[in-house]
Order: sequence, then C-alpha cells, then structure tokens
Amino acid sequence: MAVRCGCLLVPLLLASDASGVRIAPRRAVVRDAAAVAAGVALLGRQWPASADEGEGELAAAPAAASVAEAVSEPDAAPPPAPAPPPTPSFDVPFRGEPTPIKPFLGRASIVVNVKFDDPATLDQLPGLQALYARYNAEGLHVLAFPTDQGWFEADDSNTLRLKFKSVYDFGQYPAAVVFDKADLLGGNALPFYSWLTRSMSNPWGVQRLVFDYEKFLLAPDGTPLRRYPRKYPPQNMEADIEAVLAGRPLPPPSPALAKAWEDAKREAVKSEYAFKPGYNYVAGRG
Repeated sequence: MAVRCGCLLVPLLLASDASGVRIAPRRAVVRDAAAVAAGVALLGRQWPASADEGEGELAAAPAAASVAEAVSEPDAAPPPAPAPPPTPSFDVPFRGEPTPIKPFLGRASIVVNVKFDDPATLDQLPGLQALYARYNAEGLHVLAFPTDQGWFEADDSNTLRLKFKSVYDFGQYPAAVVFDKADLLGGNALPFYSWLTRSMSNPWGVQRLVFDYEKFLLAPDGTPLRRYPRKYPPQNMEADIEAVLAGRPLPPPSPALAKAWEDAKREAVKSEYAFKPGYNYVAGRG
C-alpha cells in the first residue's frame, strides 16, 4: 500500500514472498505526517534496489524522521505587515474641470500656493522657475495653486495663467501648472490642500497655511516629505530635490530652514499677508 500526503507517496508493506517485498497497487490518503513516519518505521528494512521487483517500489526507504519532515506542513508564516495607506487620490480644478492630480505629479513635486500681486512673487516665482528648468528633465514638477483668500486676487484663473507665463515664463503643461483659483483654507478648502496641510503641520504645530508661497516637497506617490515657509528661497531646496529624484532619504533640515520658520512665526503675528481667520478668510469647519 502507498500513503499520500500532499503530493508525496510513501510505500508501506502489504505482503511478501520468497523473492522479497512487493507493493500492492492500492493507495491510501494519510493526512497526518506522524502516521506516515510510523508506517515507514514498520518496514524495518530497505526497499529492494531493483526496479524489476514491482511497480511503485522505491530504491531506498528514507528514515522515518526524514519522511515526517518532508510531509509535515511548515509552521504558518506570520501575517505580513499592513501596507501603509496609499496617498489619497484627489481632484484639483484645472480649466474649469475637476481633474485628478496624480497625472501632474513627477518623480519629485513642489506644491506651492501662489498670489500674483504678493510682493513675495518677485523672489519666489523666478526661483521656482529656475528649479523647474534645472531639474525637470530628471522628473521635477511644480504645481501652483492660486486663491482669493488672504489678499484678494483680482484676475480670473485663465488670466492668472497668462500673467505667470508672460512675466515669469512659468506654465509648461503638465509639469509646471497654475491651477484654477480655489479656497485653500477653511470649511470650503480644496480637499487636497486640507489633506496636505494636515499631513504635515508646520514646526510650531499649525496645520493650515499661514502665508502665500508655503512650499511642500512631495515624493513620487504624492506623500509630503518636507514643508518650507513663505520666504525660504527655492534655490535652498536643491539638496532635498536631488535626494528625492535619486531615491535617497532627505538630508537633515538645514539651520537656514529652521531660522526661516522662526522668522515666519514672528512675521505671522503682524504681517498683512498672513492668513487670519475671520479677517481675510472664513475658518468654518473642515
């Protein structure tokens, strides 16, 4: 008789004659590895070496412990660690239509809230455009989001796109894009921006935007990696951008970045360009 466990057949003694041991052409299913080992132990001798002695015979009988090991089920592997939640998929407004943001993401992406008439534009946009020109071939994208919140933005979205392009040469679809105007704070905030600012609060624990031109550096899948304040020069982001493009961890925050956040904290108290709930935007819920 032969016993089967999984796909392994182990012959067991049924009958013998003067010429040796023969195996009957029957098969039994044995589900317990210990039973297989016990059956093999009953043989007490090696199987005949000649294949002529009967169909299904084995050249040698393995030791009982070896058979038991071969047919026993391995210990159950521990369950894999849960995968981190994927970056949410959001629509963003572009040319009057809600559009998925994922096609706009590069191997590294800078997300920045812009306002054309803000004095900081004179420094920030040339710096952002220079970064784009230098690193776009390697996969850097720059995504700009205007808003009427804070200082009012008089131009409509299409006019803003034309002005950013004509004055700063910023606007190369789909890698350097000015999206339509939208609320970025408060109860009607763009869901993408609500998620972004809550995912990475600033160093003093504020999750919402405080100024125009706060910049977020994103991984290829859209995960936020680092946040930069309003007046932080874009060219100072180069080491971080190069790390993301190369697939390396970010370097430690520089002393210049820490100081820029401290300066922004003091400026937020008195600046007319700071976002202030109830003054230049409605906080609401959400």
